[in-house]
Amino acid sequence: MAKAVYDPLNSEQEDAVHLESIKILENVGIKVTSPKVLKMLKDAGGIVDENTQIVKISEAMVKEALSKAPKEFTMCGRDKRWDLRLPAVDRIYGVNDGQPTDVWDMDTQKKRKATMKDLIDLTRVCDAMPEVDLYWPEVVATDLPPDVSNNHEFIASIFNTGKHIQHGAGSIEDARFQIETAAAIVGSEEGLAKRPIISITHTPITPLRYEEGDIDAVVEFAKAGLPVVHLSMAISGSVAPVTLAGTISLVNAENLAGAVISELAKPGAPILYSSESGPMDMKTGVFLSGSTEGALINATGCQMARRYGLPSQVGGTAASGCVPGYEIGYQKAISSLLPAMAGADQIVGIGGFERSGVESVEQIVMDCELWRNVLRAWRGVEVSDSTLGFDVISRVGPGGYFMKDPHTLRNFRKEMLLPEIAMLPPIIGSDTEPLRVAARNEARRILKEHEPMGIERSVKGQIIALLSKYDEMAGVRPVKVNYLD
Repeated sequence: MAKAVYDPLNSEQEDAVHLESIKILENVGIKVTSPKVLKMLKDAGGIVDENTQIVKISEAMVKEALSKAPKEFTMCGRDKRWDLRLPAVDRIYGVNDGQPTDVWDMDTQKKRKATMKDLIDLTRVCDAMPEVDLYWPEVVATDLPPDVSNNHEFIASIFNTGKHIQHGAGSIEDARFQIETAAAIVGSEEGLAKRPIISITHTPITPLRYEEGDIDAVVEFAKAGLPVVHLSMAISGSVAPVTLAGTISLVNAENLAGAVISELAKPGAPILYSSESGPMDMKTGVFLSGSTEGALINATGCQMARRYGLPSQVGGTAASGCVPGYEIGYQKAISSLLPAMAGADQIVGIGGFERSGVESVEQIVMDCELWRNVLRAWRGVEVSDSTLGFDVISRVGPGGYFMKDPHTLRNFRKEMLLPEIAMLPPIIGSDTEPLRVAARNEARRILKEHEPMGIERSVKGQIIALLSKYDEMAGVRPVKVNYLD
């Protein structure tokens, strides 16, 4: 079966974007506030201005980095059934959204601040949904001290899903905590490099600024042999040129700079090319998540990733709408389908809306219904003697009916996507969409019945001890919360 692929750029345009990105890196450069990373770039041939902390990166440095970056690797899960081979072959991998401070309350149907319990509920629902292949801690637990919440969110996620976990790290300490925790689960840091069950997302401050703690964490993960997603979040008309081509060139430059840093830290470090970009609403100044322009930018990112032989993780299944319903649905459909057809390996956004500012367990269920349709479109049309069906057409003949024929019974499940919570009759006496009610009921069922993969008691004890140690290093008394029991 042929994989459906959509190229937003022709070959001449693709070359122009690449050359423009090199021009940006060689003539404008990037600002790096980490002395360690700045020295590493200087030692490798970067032209560094110590006063401005701007380093100019040559095309030769980019070529060298791309030659060392692995073209294939696996993002592993605690549960080996969820190992994700890259580049994706059999399916595109779905990823949930994250990491705002708000949730959509399933009972009140209103937005409120997220707690650790919300994070655990969201994790368990994502663990249960087969359409979510990789898990990103979905919300910030606002009921925990902010200096340590990142680590606690990571642990709550580890305890409640067997899937690969991708998080953020804002310092070397954050990175070391995540690495040591995952190593305790796998058995050693050497074993972790062979079975990377965690990764981090690094987001430069667009345009072209790499902050000390964040980029130091990238180096730490690279040295440990763990994947880093170099995520550009460019906003056209705000922190990027208003033209799509200008934004795409900036996104590409930031990804190439990230690749250089990772591969200098450790040749062969696994990296993913990433863009979750889009335009600014010129009326209000806010980011337009789920826009057609954003889908085009991110789809082009997939094309550039293929040019460099890098796996890609891009934004999609995204929405600016503030209440679950039609507006969110069409935005998520547009934003996911274009990058899927452009060859994305992973697409992020399941469960979120309001510009990724709110997360919802019922939205996860609805988005998974949408994601099944995206995967069906991506699979395309299988053409073979069996599917062309001459024998059945001949057998049924003119004016016949195919429903009861064995050919139909053999093929309908693999050819046709059967809705799981969609296409339900209206609810008498209610204006609520039946889809939303069905999603809510399914989320409640999962939270009642689903049990995530456990962790051995001895390993759990090691992790809790590590957490207490890093709480104290941050100057916070060890936090006692229910999920640690």
